This record gives sequence, C-alpha cells and structure tokens, in this order.
Amino acid sequence: MIQLLQQLDPKIYAPIVYIVAKSDVTSIPRLQRYISSSATKDGNDGYHQWEGRYPKCVNDETKNNNNDRATPPTKAQVYTLPRAREVHQSYISSIFTTLYSTYKTIQLLWKLQPHLIVTNGPGTCVPIVYCSFILRCLSSLIDISKGKGSSSSKRKVFRTIFIESLCRVKTLSLSGKLVYPIADSFVVHWPGLMERYDMVEICDVLVPSVDS
Repeated sequence: MIQLLQQLDPKIYAPIVYIVAKSDVTSIPRLQRYISSSATKDGNDGYHQWEGRYPKCVNDETKNNNNDRATPPTKAQVYTLPRAREVHQSYISSIFTTLYSTYKTIQLLWKLQPHLIVTNGPGTCVPIVYCSFILRCLSSLIDISKGKGSSSSKRKVFRTIFIESLCRVKTLSLSGKLVYPIADSFVVHWPGLMERYDMVEICDVLVPSVDS
C-alpha cells in the first residue's frame, strides 16, 4: 500500500488519513518511517508529518494561539480500528467482532467524511467499504429529504477504491469477493484477473506490464 501511496501527489491528495487495524503491530512503524521520509523529501511542507510514537490519532490542525503561520498544519492523521476478524478466529465469534468493528467504523467515517478511500487487506477493509456505501446512501437520502436534490452530488464523499492483494493471481480473496459488487473501483495486479472479472482495473506499479 505504501508503494502505491507514493504515486500520489500530496499537494492534491490532502489531508491524508491513515487507518490501520488496532492489532496491527507492524504497519504503524512502517507508516511512521514513510511519513517522516516524505516530510524530509518534500521539505517538511506540512503535507506529511508525524507526531508521537504510536498515536491513536494525529490531528490535522495545529493549535496556534498567536496565529503564527510558521508552523504548517499537520495533514497526516492516523486512526486505529478493531479488526472484523483476526487470523484463525472462529466464524461464530467473528460475528460479534464484525458488529463491533462496523459500529466503530461508522463512527469514524461519519466524523471524517472522506472524499476518497483507498483500502486493501483483510480485517478492516470490508467494514470500511460497506460502511462507506451505507453512509453514502444515507447521505444522499438526507440531502433529498432536505430538498437539495441532485445539487448535493457535487459533494462526492465516501468513494472507495479497493486494491486486491498482490498474492491473488487467478482468483479474488474473500475480502475482494465481498466488496467487489459495491466498490467504486476495484484494482488488481495481474492481467489474468481482468479476464475473469469485468469490473476490475489493472495496476502495474508492483507488477510491470509486458508493454512497459
């Protein structure tokens, strides 16, 4: 995911919010190094900054009572969410953890109101994609009830891009199969998957195409 994020222009895709599983002990240190290196590379312009060691959230606004513009706003936020299902967890108990994860995910997404969500991997992505779909439908219904009609379509929020695992060469993962019908964009890495699934797009960042 970090390799794919490096393709984004931080001056366009900002502020950036990162969401990782609460039980994920490896992604946050990697994310810390990525954000710190991006800040150094970009001249510490405020688009990527890191505060603390293992923060639950890095706020996107820097408090400055003197209105001094010398300190730019922090535009990298990090949130943690509980996994819907841990590895080797029983399917019975995963019902309850999925419900809890869904509840926390709806809370967070409604607070953030993200325009675009790029997600991959098991555990957290399925509740995020489904909650985004539900909240987008709910937001549209609220706008219609208020008489805003189609004018609210300019405020595009909760759009989702799901990136399939690099390991999936011939078939989709379980998470991929679950979110495939409702994701706005479904990205795969291997051309063989495009022959089996109509609504997928190819990404050659990690697996270069033959033409390239």
